[in-house]
Amino acid sequence: MRNITLSAVQHQPWLEYRHTLPDGRICIRIRTAVGEWDQVLLCHKRMYTPAPGEIPTGGIAMRPMWQDELHQWYEAAFMPDDRRIHYLFLFRSDGRELYLDQDGWRTPEQMAATPPEWFPYAHAWTPAKKPDWARGVAGYQIFPDRFRRSGPAQAGIEPWGSEKVQNEYRFGGNLAGMLEAVPYLQDLGVGLVYMTPLFVSDTSHRYNTFDYFTIDPLLGSAGDLRRLTDALHEAGIRIVLDGVFNHAGTSFAPFADALARGPASEYYHWFFFDPRYPSGYATFGECAYMPKLNLADPETAAYFLEVGRHWLRTCGVDGWRLDVSPEVWPDFWRQFRKAVLAENPQAILVAECWDDSREWLSVGDMFDSTMHYVLSRAIWGFFAEDTLDLRTFDARVNRAMALYPHATQEVLWNFLGTHDTMRFLTRAGGEVRRLRQAALFQMTAPGAPIVYYGDELGMEGGNDPHCRHSMRWERVKNSPVHAWYKKLIALRNGSPALRYGTFRTWHVGENGVYAYLREDAGQCALVALNTADAAVEVTLPLPGALAAHASAVDALSGVPHGIQGGATLLRLPPREGAVFLY
Repeated sequence: MRNITLSAVQHQPWLEYRHTLPDGRICIRIRTAVGEWDQVLLCHKRMYTPAPGEIPTGGIAMRPMWQDELHQWYEAAFMPDDRRIHYLFLFRSDGRELYLDQDGWRTPEQMAATPPEWFPYAHAWTPAKKPDWARGVAGYQIFPDRFRRSGPAQAGIEPWGSEKVQNEYRFGGNLAGMLEAVPYLQDLGVGLVYMTPLFVSDTSHRYNTFDYFTIDPLLGSAGDLRRLTDALHEAGIRIVLDGVFNHAGTSFAPFADALARGPASEYYHWFFFDPRYPSGYATFGECAYMPKLNLADPETAAYFLEVGRHWLRTCGVDGWRLDVSPEVWPDFWRQFRKAVLAENPQAILVAECWDDSREWLSVGDMFDSTMHYVLSRAIWGFFAEDTLDLRTFDARVNRAMALYPHATQEVLWNFLGTHDTMRFLTRAGGEVRRLRQAALFQMTAPGAPIVYYGDELGMEGGNDPHCRHSMRWERVKNSPVHAWYKKLIALRNGSPALRYGTFRTWHVGENGVYAYLREDAGQCALVALNTADAAVEVTLPLPGALAAHASAVDALSGVPHGIQGGATLLRLPPREGAVFLY
């Protein structure tokens, strides 16, 4: 008989382990050790059903969904006839049965002797939905100073293509240039544009903001932003701004006054002055030119709540990405969410959190999404740097999938690089086929894949600030990398399974073949990757929806593959892949 590791079993009656889906179904998850149980059943009943001591002998078979090196996650979803429920778990292995309720483990004999203590779920109400437009959307990140410049360069501006990419150098990218690029973005197929800060500053990155109600004149005006927003909306593209509310710049008027007048300043309590800090006040990181804001202060909070509302109201933007979000007083984000959604109920709020973001996302009272660096680090380690083997990569992907409810997974921002990281192609040693395959994974995985400007043109660049070169517009014409991105985005946009579906590992081969299944109501997508540097041939079993057919057509190449005995023979070149849709 198998050994059972009871200590590996985990269920928390909240957050990702217990939540209500947007369609009203209740979703319950539990974690176990890998391969130790023949079946895990979810037993549930109405909270006020008579005979509370009744021993459940059956229930909903929970589906194994994700698996890492040690653990397996099971999930079951059902539509209740009463939203006040009790539940517990029934485990079966080698003919043995064990129950788990909120008091712990019980044998059937113990269940018969003492009534179970069911897990309660007394308020199983459907949460607010994420914006439909944000679910699985393909997006594009713009660093405004370096994306596109329209009109003559102003005095002191670097020539386009200059290697002087440090923060003090400006290239003069502007909103008029972005407006000219709207047809390009529409042709690429993206449905979202995220821009790093636009407001008055003296650096190219503009994260040291001087005036939150004024567009940097080098970029243009509020009118220019409104025209850009309108053009993007006309093209079916949403726009998200960067909100830097953790800190400001030293020329932010309230800070300048507080620094000059000390405690006599009406703005002194907006910041954290303390002689124990090297600069005499708290900052972002160790950067004296970015003083930290005190958003627990009601007056400070009121100012930034109005900033959040203002740009939605006056320029029609569709949400905010919030910088350094984990270092901000959490209740400010709760206030900010209410203020922004009162202005636009379809707005989205995205946290800049580099790690496990459940604290900020799972309750749903602060953010809708986060920048999913947890997944990005796995992508970098496997597809670019060779620091992860295939099984370790798959384990990390599965752990990332198990972190959040599915509705949250759909809107997580997944990226290969950003303005804060080395560009992927440089990370991959300049190997374009690694970029192509990483993009294939990015565009076929759950979440919202965000393309960092120029990655679709094979731009390279080291760590910040060398990842911020000016856009290489001369590469667009006849670029095979650009054509590949267009194909992938079009494939994603046309497939409900790829845009909205669940994720399950399907095959992890010693020869480097990696396959995963995406499923949505009415469609499935099977993605197979050859992650090796040599061609491979593999017989791949197919899911039932595909296995019943005589052939399957690779949506990437258009090549049909024969099916025999529920499997297909795949011949994949190095670092290539196939996508089968049904």
